[in-house]
Amino acid sequence: MIVKNLQTLKELFQQIKTPIFGVGTYAFHRLGLESIVSKYRIIALRYSLDTKLIEKDIRVISLEKGMGTKHIREPRNATTVITRSEKIKKYLDKFENPALLVYKPSKRMERACQENNWLLMANPTSFGKDLFENKIKFRKILQEIEISVPAGKITSIDKLHYGHLMNKYGLPFVIQHPTRGGGKGTFFIHNQKDFEETLLKLEEKWDDLDEKKITSPTEVIVAKFIQGYSPSITGCVTKHGILSTNLQHQVLDIPELYNPEKGSGLFCGHDWTSSRFSEKVCQQAYEHVEKIGQYFKQQGYQGIFGLDFVLSKKTEKLYVVECNPRLVASYPTLNMVQLLNNEPSILAFHVLEFLNTDYQIDIEEINRLMRQEKIGAQMIVRNLTGHWARNHKQVKAGVYKLRKNKLKYLRPGYDLKHLKNKEEFILTDGVSLKRSHFSPNRRICRILTLNQVLDLNYKELNPWAKQVAKTVYQAFDMKSVRWIKIKKFFFPNFLAKG
Repeated sequence: MIVKNLQTLKELFQQIKTPIFGVGTYAFHRLGLESIVSKYRIIALRYSLDTKLIEKDIRVISLEKGMGTKHIREPRNATTVITRSEKIKKYLDKFENPALLVYKPSKRMERACQENNWLLMANPTSFGKDLFENKIKFRKILQEIEISVPAGKITSIDKLHYGHLMNKYGLPFVIQHPTRGGGKGTFFIHNQKDFEETLLKLEEKWDDLDEKKITSPTEVIVAKFIQGYSPSITGCVTKHGILSTNLQHQVLDIPELYNPEKGSGLFCGHDWTSSRFSEKVCQQAYEHVEKIGQYFKQQGYQGIFGLDFVLSKKTEKLYVVECNPRLVASYPTLNMVQLLNNEPSILAFHVLEFLNTDYQIDIEEINRLMRQEKIGAQMIVRNLTGHWARNHKQVKAGVYKLRKNKLKYLRPGYDLKHLKNKEEFILTDGVSLKRSHFSPNRRICRILTLNQVLDLNYKELNPWAKQVAKTVYQAFDMKSVRWIKIKKFFFPNFLAKG
C-alpha cells in the first residue's frame, strides 16, 4: 500500500492485526497512536488525575490505580511495568505476539520481551549511552561523516586548566559530561568559580533515580560557547529513507520551570508556534538529519531519533551537539501537533518499521507534509524547592485559562485538540493527588497550549507564559519535607522546611 498522507496512513493501520501497547510511567506519555491504531492500549505504572480523563477514551491499565499517594517501591519507569509485574505478564499473555512501544529500552526490558515473545519497538540498548547517546563518541561520529561541531576538544579531566581554556575559547566556554543528558551534564563556565564547582561535580558519582548510578567520567568535552538558539529536530530511519519534522525551539533554562542549580541547557519544553526559521537554517537541519540518519541506517538502527542543535545568532550556522537514539522528550505533544496540522505521524512510521510492514511512500512528499510550520507548545513544571517536597493543594487536570492571574478551570481535557483558543491551556502528565511526594526537580505536570511561550529572543518565557507557569506552580503549594534514608528507601519525618 502507498502512504500519501494522514488518511492513507490510517487506512494502512486498519489492515494491521498486531496488538499494540504503549508502555510508560504515566498513561499520558504513550498517547499518540490512539487515533491511528485500532484498539490501541496503554499500560502505565503511575495513576494520576489526568489518567482518569484519558481512560474514558482509551483502554488504560495502571499498576498503581487505587493506591492514592502511595507508590510501588521500584524504579519509576517502563522497565518496572514490563519486568516486575506478574499482573501485566498475565495480561499480555492473552494476546498473540504483542508489540510494546516504550520511551527508552533497558537490558532487563529486552530480556523480558525475548523470554515472553513480545516485540519491543525500540532499538537495542547498545545504541544508547554506549554509542550514539555518548557525547564523546557521537562527536567523533560527526567528525567522521564531516558534519560541523562547535570548536573544542575531548580531554581528560586531570588536564583541565582554567587559564589555558579561557585563553583558547574565551568566556564563557562549555564543559560537557559525556553521558549525562537533559542539560544536567552541561556547564557554562563564566569564571574561575564556575570552573572549580564544575570540576567537583564531574568528579563525584551522580545518582539518578530513574537510572543506575552515573559514574564520574575520565574524559569530557570542552567547547567554545556559541551565542544563539537551541532548536531540535525529530528524524526517523525507514526502509525508504530518512523522514524528519521541521525544526522546533527547545525551551531551556527557565527558572520558573527548573531549578537552575542543576546545570545549563536544562530541558523545560518546546515551542512550535514560535519556530519560524529561515530557509538557510532549515536546509542545514534537513541535510544533517539525512546524513546522520543514513549513517544510523548503515549501523542497523531503525525508527525515531532526535538531534539537538545550537544555531549561531551571528552566522546562522547550525551545529549538531547531541543525539537521542530513542523516542524524544517532545512526545507525545509532537504527535498532537502533527495531527492538528493534518500531517502523517512520524511516530506511526517508527511503528511500521518495527512491525516490518510492507508499505510504500514518496519520501519527498511525506517529508514536505511533516516539515510544515506548526502550532503548539509545552512547558514542564517541576519541583523547584531544591528538596523532597509535597503538594499541599490538589489541582484538577484539564483545560484552564488565567483570570486576574488566577487559574480558572474550564473543562476536562488532556490533548491539544481539546483547546479552543490560544488563551486556554491544559494541565496534564502526572497531575497528582494532594500530599503526593516529589524529589528535587521532579516533574509536577505539563502545560500544553496553542500559544507561543517564548519571547522574541527565544531565551525566556514571554509575559503570558511566565505568568501561567508561576500561577500553576503556586496552585500546587509545594512545601519541602525532610527525608530519612533507611536501607535503600526514603521515608519522610514530616518536618517541613518551609
